[in-house]
Amino acid sequence: MLDLTPRLAVIGESIDECDVVADIGSDHAYLPIYLINNNKAKKAIATDINKGPAEISMKRVKKYGLEQHIEIRIGDGLSALKDKEADIIVIAGMGGILIQNILSEGIDIARSAGELILQPMRDSRILIKWLIQNSFEIFNGEIVKENDKFYEIIWTRYKQNCYDEKSIDMINEMFYYKNSPALLEYIDKKISEYSGIIDHLENFTHKNQKRIEECSKELIHYKEAKKWLSLNV
Repeated sequence: MLDLTPRLAVIGESIDECDVVADIGSDHAYLPIYLINNNKAKKAIATDINKGPAEISMKRVKKYGLEQHIEIRIGDGLSALKDKEADIIVIAGMGGILIQNILSEGIDIARSAGELILQPMRDSRILIKWLIQNSFEIFNGEIVKENDKFYEIIWTRYKQNCYDEKSIDMINEMFYYKNSPALLEYIDKKISEYSGIIDHLENFTHKNQKRIEECSKELIHYKEAKKWLSLNV
């Protein structure tokens, strides 16, 4: 029996029955194996840019006897896929800017998928802004807590003209995540972190003013999100 980490489990459970799932940068094919074993996909493609991890994925796929259902490919980003080949594309465990670059370089393939599931390790705000600017509709989002760390998951798909200019200019990534205890805990943690940094820096010289201003903007950002969530319970 293959047990997924909490964040991968949320991704796996969100996928309904489909024909083909592509897991980009698959990290040893854990998610594809789970999806095939649970009849959530008829076929899975697990990719990696390096030969070593791809070979480990292949050994694990063979261990579960799933060679007929899971294909391992070596390739950079979405270049390992054909246009309209995958119904669902998963890109998890990478930085938000790297995910943005992968989508940008393979934009036609990204647009052709019915759904993209993205799990940025950082820079989610930058990634979400890029998605909005490029007409990707964000239809779900969730904060998942795993071993005292918080992870952001974004479900999106290409939908032409789904946002206006106001949406692009007013990005608060918290608004795209469903209201949950994990989200509120994450926001409270961010508020506490930035409040502590500001209190610490204010005891020193004016040289810290720029950093104080940056942290103050972040503090307002998360306080706005908490207020918005409290009004939309």
